Amino acid sequence: KPEEEGHCNEWKEWSYSCDENGQCYYWENWDRVEGDEKGEGLRLALRKRVPEKEATNNSLDGILVVVGDHFNYILSRQLTGRETSYPQVNNLVEMVDNAIENGDRHTAVSYLTLDGGHGTISSGWKIDTALQPWRHNMNVFDCVGSVDSKSNGLKVKIAADGPSFFEWEVLIGQTVWDIYESSFKDANVLEALMNGNGSSSRL
Repeated sequence: KPEEEGHCNEWKEWSYSCDENGQCYYWENWDRVEGDEKGEGLRLALRKRVPEKEATNNSLDGILVVVGDHFNYILSRQLTGRETSYPQVNNLVEMVDNAIENGDRHTAVSYLTLDGGHGTISSGWKIDTALQPWRHNMNVFDCVGSVDSKSNGLKVKIAADGPSFFEWEVLIGQTVWDIYESSFKDANVLEALMNGNGSSSRL
């Protein structure tokens, strides 16, 4: 549904894949939320730099996207390599059901470790919706970055080697993140905002 100045407040998205009759498998209805600044204000996209050959929680792939006052994050599944393959299954529900039916708790748990959620900057970067309910009200940087309790209150540090955000390293706890998109021109302003000491209006 169009809005003034060409913005859209509601839209539908159909699946790319179709069945034998040419019908999409599903469709999604999207509504714009308040506080997103219509995508023209604060924008930030980070991806976790994954260490090679390191089997720890810090090695999980991750993405953090911020638009206006809202953020979303996702962390990959904690697969160990010891999961059982069930080639006859077609989706995650069938995978977990088959594993449980076969007494394979390890595989079921591994495939359910996908972690993701939503929150707002104005709440202090707290998560308000998550796949894992015990994440609710948790600071997102404690969740995605294994923040050290001895960090002197600083959850995020930014090492800026140049004026371009592509040259900045974002250190969240014990993890390193690369910036893929940013409306920020000043690394100090971004660092202050991510540590709860700035305003989202200061781009």
